Amino acid sequence: MLGDEVWRLEKIGKDGAFHKKLAFEGVNTVQDFLKMSVVDPPKIRKILGPGMSDKTWDVTIKHAKTCVMGNKYYVFQGTNYRIFLNPICQLVKAEINGTTYPIQTLSSINR
Repeated sequence: MLGDEVWRLEKIGKDGAFHKKLAFEGVNTVQDFLKMSVVDPPKIRKILGPGMSDKTWDVTIKHAKTCVMGNKYYVFQGTNYRIFLNPICQLVKAEINGTTYPIQTLSSINR
């Protein structure tokens, strides 16, 4: 679950080096972990340091992504737009000038 403590992820380990590094940076839950992996991937890799190999990273992130996102969305609104983000800050859809654009219809430039 997104609210689970981050040490529950595979390869993190309770009170281990990775857990301590993440906690020091305020990454305490699986949601925090996934959110940072979306918003600032280089930062979370830097926090974990060279001790976490690419293979270990892949196992950890794959496990984290199995969590159910739920149906809660964050909405940010401007004069002519609204954007909808899921709980880990991934863009879900945008409404621009009254037209709804699902994520699949937006180019990476627009995202």
